[in-house]
Amino acid sequence: MKMINLSNSKKSLLTFFVFSLIFAWPVFGQEPILQKGQSFGLRLTGVPADDQTSISQTYTISDGGTIKLLYLEEMKAEGLKPSQLMRSVEKAYINAQIFTKPNVVITLGEAGSIQRYVSVLGEVNTRRGVSYTPGLTLLEAIAQCGGFSDFANPKKVKLSRKGKATIHDLSRTTSKANIKLEPNDIINVPSRGLFGG
Repeated sequence: MKMINLSNSKKSLLTFFVFSLIFAWPVFGQEPILQKGQSFGLRLTGVPADDQTSISQTYTISDGGTIKLLYLEEMKAEGLKPSQLMRSVEKAYINAQIFTKPNVVITLGEAGSIQRYVSVLGEVNTRRGVSYTPGLTLLEAIAQCGGFSDFANPKKVKLSRKGKATIHDLSRTTSKANIKLEPNDIINVPSRGLFGG
């Protein structure tokens, strides 16, 4: 009787394995190749909550075929399959000794269906990703993070966009420097010097 049960168990396992291959093969076989200008959602887990929120965003592959992720140098994305890029991002974070067990998931689809964020770092009361909405400004994003911390230097707020950085003086609420943001912008509020500089 035990041999029959074992045999049935083996048959069930074999059947499951065969069907898994049949249904999984088209998925992997048809995995698309990422192209310049293509947008995708990247979700990072297995890391601190602040970093997870800041890095899990929608990214668009540049004209140079690269993407720029927080803490990392620009990396190639064009010509890769999503699964290859997932492994590449995980490996880059591990090799840079930033995260020990990052887990990356990439989703393709309509850009509008993926939540978009701007990241607010540095001297704010709560560092996090802020959900992007059209018209969102620098000061509004900082306000959603609890505002400037006691040690912030609002005169030298750094905005990184598509690999370029600009400095903005937000010490006055009516400042012309309070510009509108774009998805994937990274805001970094520096700390004041010892003498308030």
